[in-house]
Amino acid sequence: MGSRPTSRKGTGDDRVEDADSSSSNGKPRRRAKVPAGDPGSVDTPAAIIEAAESLFIEKGFAGTSLRAIAARAGVNLASAHYHFGSKAGLLGAVIHLRVAPANEERAKRLDELQRASADPTVQQILEAFFSPLVDRDVSDVLARLIARLYGEPESVSQPLIEQEFGPIMRRFLAALATALPDVDEEIIAWRFYFIIGAMIHHLAFGSPPSLEPASPSDPRGVARLLEFALAGMTNGATRRAPEEES
Repeated sequence: MGSRPTSRKGTGDDRVEDADSSSSNGKPRRRAKVPAGDPGSVDTPAAIIEAAESLFIEKGFAGTSLRAIAARAGVNLASAHYHFGSKAGLLGAVIHLRVAPANEERAKRLDELQRASADPTVQQILEAFFSPLVDRDVSDVLARLIARLYGEPESVSQPLIEQEFGPIMRRFLAALATALPDVDEEIIAWRFYFIIGAMIHHLAFGSPPSLEPASPSDPRGVARLLEFALAGMTNGATRRAPEEES
């Protein structure tokens, strides 16, 4: 999957659409900015993003071409290049559109916690992190998109994960380190890493296979996820468990 696809002869558009997902130095590309003007329709960028989102979920990054996205959106291929530059730029725009509101909510909740108390509990911090799962009523589309992103090759997923999740993850890790001064920060990072994995699995499936199907935003499932995360994060800590603190 890491090899560069072979473009068809005589089609310059194909050569552009097969651009690599990251820059040659391994750093994530900047998200494409939608120009103010569009020679076609003001709804063209939204139509392209909607089509791209559905195709990325169905076929993955490697299995989706800009040509297929343009066809589903009902626009010409030049419009996709004009608004997003490349397939990688379009994937970044799709991910950002869905992820940014959730991360803004997480940051807002953490800000509120830290203003209210100099010493938020681990439970409060994790509740703030998981809050978008319920508060924004996570849709099946978002759940499948995130699950698909984490299943992509590192060359595709890692630049976007760092770009979209890196800053907010570092904020929460710092808050957890303050709340758990007796736990090594490396251990906290590993535990949070596994908690993220559990959250992604929950986003993908919504409930255990032995139980009735449920939406990932079902409060009962999110509560079970929080219980699991809290037990893992506080394991071996000498500080009292958050639910025992008054």
